[in-house]
Amino acid sequence: MRAPAYALGAVMTGLLLTGCGALGGEAGGTREPTTEEAMVDFAACMRENGFDMPDPEGDGVSIGMPAAGADDEELMAALESCEELLPVDENAPSEEEVFERHLLMAECMREEGYDMPDPEPGQAQPMPVQPDDDEGMEALTRCSDHADAEALGEGGGDS
Repeated sequence: MRAPAYALGAVMTGLLLTGCGALGGEAGGTREPTTEEAMVDFAACMRENGFDMPDPEGDGVSIGMPAAGADDEELMAALESCEELLPVDENAPSEEEVFERHLLMAECMREEGYDMPDPEPGQAQPMPVQPDDDEGMEALTRCSDHADAEALGEGGGDS
């Protein structure tokens, strides 16, 4: 199913772009790659480093990733090797804002009946659902929307 897989891709991309300390900068007078080019390069690097990840689809900036957590050694090793390829988002939230959003996500997922521990500052947030779990993906999407609204000060406290 495309919608749940896309939702996970969008969530994971958000986590990757904001939660993994994306590095950036200009290299000796060469132009910066577009976001789409950078994400394609990042996906290729992840595959080269042993983590099976497809190239971005659609908008070119959302990557579908299998559900994985911070305890996935293969994922973390590949991320460490490839993080310098991630584009820098000048409008990305601060590490503190990301952490607050992750706390809101964890709280919401627990309310939805999923065992999701509070995150550790500066760490990727493990997702307690698999992409083929439609119910879990719907809960993840609801909680992501709720956390975004609360983090932006738009939430009313109920999901």
